[in-house]
Amino acid sequence: MGGKKKRKKKRRMRIRGILLGFGILVMAALLFFVIFQTKNIEVTGNDRYTDGEIRRIVEQQEPLSFNTVLLTFLPYRADLSGVPFLETITYEIVSPTTVRAVVEEKVTVGYVEADGQKVYFDGKGIVLECISQEETEAESGTVDSQPLTGEQGEALDSESLPTAKMQSQEYDPDLENIPEVTGLNVTSVTVGESLITEHTEIFGSLEALIRLLDRFSLWPEQVEITEEQEMILHYSGNIRIRLGTDDCLEEKITKLSGILPQLEGMSGELHLEDVDEQSGDVVFSRDIQESEDSSSAS
Repeated sequence: MGGKKKRKKKRRMRIRGILLGFGILVMAALLFFVIFQTKNIEVTGNDRYTDGEIRRIVEQQEPLSFNTVLLTFLPYRADLSGVPFLETITYEIVSPTTVRAVVEEKVTVGYVEADGQKVYFDGKGIVLECISQEETEAESGTVDSQPLTGEQGEALDSESLPTAKMQSQEYDPDLENIPEVTGLNVTSVTVGESLITEHTEIFGSLEALIRLLDRFSLWPEQVEITEEQEMILHYSGNIRIRLGTDDCLEEKITKLSGILPQLEGMSGELHLEDVDEQSGDVVFSRDIQESEDSSSAS
């Protein structure tokens, strides 16, 4: 009899221990979700999208956004493919209730115009988004679903353009400082795919150029690609910067950063084709016939 009582007592103690342990786990879980509840989201690294838009993306598309620890340390991430100019968002804990969203946006090299559409693309020539001219100017409306035509008049593939816009219609990216790119002779456009053009190798040069222009805040209105695959920058006031090929591109843009402010109010061409590590003066050819045909700038 005594042995049975001891076994029953041990069983009751074991059950109590299990219940106590379970209760402690439940209490710890409740405390975890209360203490690390997300109340504030700081945003950094964004240019195209506002802080408010990034917060809305996190809150609506990240299923773990309610908890700072889970959001930061679990590898699960939402699909951001519906936000055209956004690459990734990573997270850092600032405090138990505050998380920092670190934004990496796609490098938008430029856009080409096609039948009333601005076709934005990245450094690999991948089409990020197509936006109608009317929408860009009025900041409203939807993507025109009419067939696109290329720079030489060929029909462009407009498949999936309306769908791509519907996925991102609640976001309004800042598209300033994205130059028009001419001379690519684009023959086909599909969102999410590469532009079809004769010279795809120029995309790498364009990406390197845009990164340098961004570093020095030297945004042109237009980047022209010649038949010889040389690049010409167009600035307001009819200033043309002839860069030639992408050889010594950093030296050329560094030189341009010191010269461009001196050209304000002028019209003409700055020749940087032959700039290299040892080059000194460069030539600026003015358009005004009464002036000297060319002058030197350093």
